[in-house]
Order: sequence, then structure tokens, then C-alpha cells
Amino acid sequence: MPPAAIDDPTRLAALRRTGLLDQPPDPAFDRLTRLLSRLLAAPIAVVSLVDADRHVLLSQRGIAEPWASRRQVPLDHGLCPRVVVAGEALVVGDARADTRLRDHPAIAAHGVVAYAGLPLVDPDGVAIGTVCVADRVPRTWTPDDLSTLADLTAMAMSEIALRRELTERKAVEERLTLAVAEIDHRVKNSLTVTRSLLEMQARATDDEAAKAQLEEAAARVSTIAHVHDRLYRTEATGAVELADYLRALCDDLCRALGVPQGDRHVAIFAAPCVVPADRAVSLGLIVTQLATRAVKIGDGSLRLAFVEEAPGRYLLTVADAGREDPEDAAPRRGIGMRLVTVLVRQLDGEIATGADGGIRIELPAAALA
Repeated sequence: MPPAAIDDPTRLAALRRTGLLDQPPDPAFDRLTRLLSRLLAAPIAVVSLVDADRHVLLSQRGIAEPWASRRQVPLDHGLCPRVVVAGEALVVGDARADTRLRDHPAIAAHGVVAYAGLPLVDPDGVAIGTVCVADRVPRTWTPDDLSTLADLTAMAMSEIALRRELTERKAVEERLTLAVAEIDHRVKNSLTVTRSLLEMQARATDDEAAKAQLEEAAARVSTIAHVHDRLYRTEATGAVELADYLRALCDDLCRALGVPQGDRHVAIFAAPCVVPADRAVSLGLIVTQLATRAVKIGDGSLRLAFVEEAPGRYLLTVADAGREDPEDAAPRRGIGMRLVTVLVRQLDGEIATGADGGIRIELPAAALA
């Protein structure tokens, strides 16, 4: 690989993407240095990252104090920066006899006489640090020694690459969380403004029919806002556990509608079923409309069930004791029921009235995938 300056911006950016600078000791890297020291019979073993102005010790064995506790040494105290700049191995049997290194501070500061180091090269081909061993007496590094060093260097880089991936994923998740929060804020503001405008228009008109329609539209916007809010507080991965979502949604509705809590007034059963967030929105709107209707025109209680009626088919039922036409197999009265009918059709489902006057909606499992 081509040489790279210590302060090269591309190299430093790659170094920071690892997320390993100024982190506490890591057992994975400590195991590597212990293994290096034992296999190569070397009193000094280091896994390091080379920053612009310091040599950061991810793990070390045999480095003197105070550098061991500080977990870093000045750049001129180690031979590792030379490895990073050159982008290739540095193997020395006796640094004191090497014209390039005999005056190097590492000899006096750390007693380094024999040294063997390999660069840590990231997946983009950038040298970010080293894995090295050193001895305080002259020695000849054998091919087996260098092969072992190469294998453990590859292991160290794999570990660093994994940490980099985790760091980058965490950063993406944090940005996504902020973006979702901003979208949620804007959606809620937009729905609130829309509802307020509809309510203002309803108060301003003398036409009773128009007033009723505007109030109904405002109520629909409130329903959508409620479903959105519950979904935002529930969904985190793009998939929603529908049973928990529907129970929480109905609890919210019951509180909003003044339905007393307790089995006598509220009965909700939902089978476990994980659905994408967009399907949860549609089902949330359906349930909100039907549950509100059941409470308002029924006996003031709520009975809801979502079960797997047969393999590949789910059944959603909402009690509606106030329905006047239980024989009607396709209830469509009012804008709310028309909305429910449209949403059911979008899910390839079928809507009908049960013998008890409640609403029955059959949904294919494929539509919820």
C-alpha cells in the first residue's frame, strides 16, 4: 500500500470511524496481546491506533508507566508510526545496530531492542494502526513468528472492522431517530392545524348539514392523529406487534371516551401477529373508527377480538350493539363506515355484520405481510 502521512485527513477520518479512540480497555484486544506475548515469547505486545499526535494503546503488555495507565504514548516514543507511514511491516533484530533506528527514543523510553510490527489496514486500504511485538534483547524473528504476527494482526483488524460497523450503525440509527421525531412533530402539527381549521369552519357556518359534515371531517382527522401518535410511540423497527398495538390503542380510546376500565366494560382479545407499520396504520384506523362507533351508539362498552380464524386468514370483530340493521352484510352508513370499507378493501378483506350486530372483518394473512 502507498505511504500515508500521519496527519492525512483521509487516514484520520478512517481512524475516527472505528469509534475506538479514548475508549476503556477491551477484553477482546487484551486477549490478543496476551496471546501475542505468549506465542512469540515477547515481553512487549501492543495493539495500537496511530492518531495525528499520539499513539493510542488499545491493549498492551510490557509498556512502562505512566504510559501503560494513560493507554497512550507520544508519537516519537514508538516505532509503530513508522509502520503506519510506510504502510508495510517493520522487522528489526537489534534497533541499536540499525542506522535508521539506533537513536530512536523508543530504545531508551521502553527498552525496545528487537521489534516486529505490521500495519492495521482497514477495509478501504487505509493504515490506521499496528500490531507489534518487541523484545529487550536482540533476537531473530523466525518465519513462524512473523506468520503468527500476521494471523493475529488480521484478527485484530476483523475486530476493529466489526466495531467500526457497529459505530456507524449506531450513528445511522441516531440520525434516523432524529428524522423520525422531526417527521412525527410535523405530522402532528399538520393534523392539529387541519382539525382546527375544520372546527373553525364548522363554527362559522349556519348550514346545519355542512356543519355536521365539517365536524365529522374534524373527527376523522383526530382519529388519524390518534392512530399516528400511538404508532409512533409503539413502532421502532418498521414492524409492529399488532396485539400489543391494538390493546394500547383501545386503552387510549377508552380513556378518551370515558369508558370505565374493567372486564365488564372492556374486553379485548388479540392474537399475536407482527405486521409492517403501514398495515398497522390501516388496522389502527379501522379499529379506532369501529371502537368509537361501538361505544357511542352501543351500550357504552367495547368488545374487540382479532384472531386467526383459519390458516392464512384473520378475523377482526368489534361489538356494535347499537346497530339497527344487523341483516345488512355490507355496512356503509356515514363517512366513518365508508372509510372503514375502503381500508378493508385495500387490505383485500371482506366486511359484514355479525348476528349480534357487531362488525366482522375477514382479512387474508398475505395482506398483513
